Amino acid sequence: MENIVDFSIYWIIALAFVAFLAGYIDAVAGGGGMLNLPALLFAGVPPVSALAVSKISAIAGTVLAVIKFTLSKRIHWKTVSLAAIPCLVASYIGGKVALNISATVLAWAILICIPIALTIVLRDKIDSEEDEVSNAPKTLLAITPIGFYDGILGPGTGTYMTIAVRKILKFNLLKATATIKPLNLLSNIGAAIAFILAGKVIWSIAIPMLVASSVGGWLGSQSAIKGGDVFIRRLLIGVLTIMLVANLYKMFFV
Repeated sequence: MENIVDFSIYWIIALAFVAFLAGYIDAVAGGGGMLNLPALLFAGVPPVSALAVSKISAIAGTVLAVIKFTLSKRIHWKTVSLAAIPCLVASYIGGKVALNISATVLAWAILICIPIALTIVLRDKIDSEEDEVSNAPKTLLAITPIGFYDGILGPGTGTYMTIAVRKILKFNLLKATATIKPLNLLSNIGAAIAFILAGKVIWSIAIPMLVASSVGGWLGSQSAIKGGDVFIRRLLIGVLTIMLVANLYKMFFV
């Protein structure tokens, strides 16, 4: 059973530290999985189990981020209520489609999406915020395609959701970041349940990473609230740049 694989205390500490950073980044800008997955694979965790542990870790950090943003009244729950079910359904459909697409096509799709998102962030000059833009058509347009992306591809889902809500619903970055957290949490939970039932979670590393991610998620959401749009925008640019470099390296040198 993969869930009883033993790892040295040094690997567990290292992976927990990575999970802390991933939880922090995920709470602010999304994209924490781009740290967790490579680290888990480098440690020798089988690919499916790496995905499983990464999802478990992400859930913990996202839960704390949701709590923090809720307490600070930053989440626009009307948007969440409108988008939750369509997002989950789109994610499921995306997963079904992914089963019939080659790994090469998926890799290129990820590579194409990242610079597009980076360009949008760099050219973002929206200054106003509209509190009541969360009508159904705009909400579905902003979130549902990203839910599909989460099912078919996955990396950077939180980042792309933030950008979409920012551009289409015209929320400021802080409000957009806070609002997509419950939606991102739902997509993570769905995948995690499947991995747990399949026995793919290596709990000896998942639990320490879960705890560390929780701390990172709490501190990250606090930093986002204090730093505001300028801080979030800078971290978004950093995360997208790292994602682009990592994927280019993976495609052409690994």
